Amino acid sequence: MRTLLTAAVVAFGLTAMTVPAQALSWQPCGDGGQCATLSVPANRTKPGGRQIDLALARHQATGPDRIGSLVFNPGGPGGSGTDSIDFVWELLPEPVKARFDLVTWDPRGINKSRPNLDDCRGAPLRLPATGPVAWEQVARGFMQDIRAANRACQRSRPAVVRRTSTNANVADLDRIRAALGDRKLSYWGMSYGTRIGYVYALTHPKRVRALVLDGSIDPASTILSLAEGAPGPDQAFGPFADAYPVARRQFNALQKRLARATVRLPDGQTFDRWVLRDMVFNNVAQQAAYPYIAQFLQLAHDAVVDGKRKARGQLAATTKRVIEQRIRSGNAGGAFAVTNCNDYPDRPSLGQAMPIIEQQVALGPNFGGVLAIQYALGCTGLKLDPDPVPTITGRGSNVPVLVLGASRDGSTVNSWTARMSRAFPRSRTVTYAGGQHVTWGFAGSACVDDVVNTYMLTGQLPLADVGCSNSAG
Repeated sequence: MRTLLTAAVVAFGLTAMTVPAQALSWQPCGDGGQCATLSVPANRTKPGGRQIDLALARHQATGPDRIGSLVFNPGGPGGSGTDSIDFVWELLPEPVKARFDLVTWDPRGINKSRPNLDDCRGAPLRLPATGPVAWEQVARGFMQDIRAANRACQRSRPAVVRRTSTNANVADLDRIRAALGDRKLSYWGMSYGTRIGYVYALTHPKRVRALVLDGSIDPASTILSLAEGAPGPDQAFGPFADAYPVARRQFNALQKRLARATVRLPDGQTFDRWVLRDMVFNNVAQQAAYPYIAQFLQLAHDAVVDGKRKARGQLAATTKRVIEQRIRSGNAGGAFAVTNCNDYPDRPSLGQAMPIIEQQVALGPNFGGVLAIQYALGCTGLKLDPDPVPTITGRGSNVPVLVLGASRDGSTVNSWTARMSRAFPRSRTVTYAGGQHVTWGFAGSACVDDVVNTYMLTGQLPLADVGCSNSAG
């Protein structure tokens, strides 16, 4: 099946072919890494026009037999590659570190790239501390708040907002490939980075050496259907609870207690069910966070259920951090909203969104409503001429890619992994049995790592799809 917007895809690819590669000047930075800056056109269709600066970072291959560069995007939209590269380098399996430079970048509008959207903020939901939740009322309040936040962002950074899209990121990625001197791209897309990856495969199919799509988004998505990912954190709680059964009981006791009344902490802050849920469900998609979630639940149980005074004092510091993080709100506002709203042209009304939101609340009663509202209504207030990504609703490209997912992925639900697999009929899929979001190197699974290492080093896909057992415990 042909993808949508085929003519736009072809024109996009031809534009990138006419731009000569720039030389990169690498300087020491970070924990043994290097940094550089790459200038790219603000408008990808006008290579000679105004330029913007992308911040790049790399760790060089540790062995003598270097294959090339492995470029990764950490997700988002809005994730910073330069902030995450040291952590990702430590997790990257040694056989791959020996043969590849690990390279990443801050996409346009993000962090050290200039200009950026750093002064743009999201809008935390106004949720009732106790009792039933009237989700339509919460959604109305969010629309009011995110409208103001998005309009303020667009007033302060109109040019950046207009040019921050996945299509632009794909054009930038191809310029990065050329500047690195790689004839073909080896790419690892995490979460939102899989959107960049699949669009790159559609626009530059002959320039792909190896493409790993890890924690896939839906390649047939719309703004409204993004909300289908909202139950992910609830689904991922199961593997955590299996590994930490005491923590499961503590969580249930806390939920029951906080549904009736909030707890005032010694510094005057209020600890409620939403602070509890934010701490658990914003972290449960990462197995490495399991011990910390369990420690937090023990502390919260001591403070709230058992009423221990010392524990209440310790809980205050965690509560402060959670509330500060809400203001930054990674799932609403800023680059997250701008990129999604440039990528997808639909603008659902409250009436169109509420049935989907209520469905996600039923599927994810702890956190589904929070995310569904942010996803479905996050474009409120933005006035854009969208730059839609090509979508794949059936069999798409013949580019052979490796698709990775988890059975109970805590951020991008497994049904999206299945759709990404169908979109690339020559692909192979590795499914990890757990809630881990992004699995290569992150899940601690030799089963996953061995398959991906072989593909990245040799270009050889497994003969069939692979299932890998859970490694948490």
